[in-house]
Amino acid sequence: MPTINAAKVVRRVRNKLEVSQEGLSRLLNASKGAVQHWERGRNNPDLARLNALRQLCPAGPERKDLEALIKLTQTRLAPLPVLKAGEPIRKANQGGRGPTPPSYPSESFILLRRENNKLQRQVAKLEAALQRRNEQVRILKELASEQQREMVKLHAAETPTPRPATSSAGSAEV
Repeated sequence: MPTINAAKVVRRVRNKLEVSQEGLSRLLNASKGAVQHWERGRNNPDLARLNALRQLCPAGPERKDLEALIKLTQTRLAPLPVLKAGEPIRKANQGGRGPTPPSYPSESFILLRRENNKLQRQVAKLEAALQRRNEQVRILKELASEQQREMVKLHAAETPTPRPATSSAGSAEV
């Protein structure tokens, strides 16, 4: 099976979508530099961004290449155990016999942990941005209500108050 070049796939999908690197970075919530690195082959996009890119990509050969890249990334992150037909699945310490051998995190587990940490950092950044925006909205609402109160005061000051009518009969000139 030929290897899939992630840089070429990302570039072809971006060209298919007819967006710039900056436009793609905005669509995927990434930096423009990250997209440049993906297209130059220095880094690969994470699984979440590949899935987002797949949702944006219309059907065609680019999407098939993208799906193959996603499958490759998934198998790299969490490979499934290879079992032969009819072979039982062995569990550690079956029947309580003997000590359980020490387990070391596999490479795929480490990669999953890294991906999870990246996603957690992205979520934290988005939550902080949302909190800042909510604070800005709250301040703008306070300013708007203050402006409305000022407008009511100004409107009340501009409208003349009705004065009691004076009768002309009582003030006859001599």
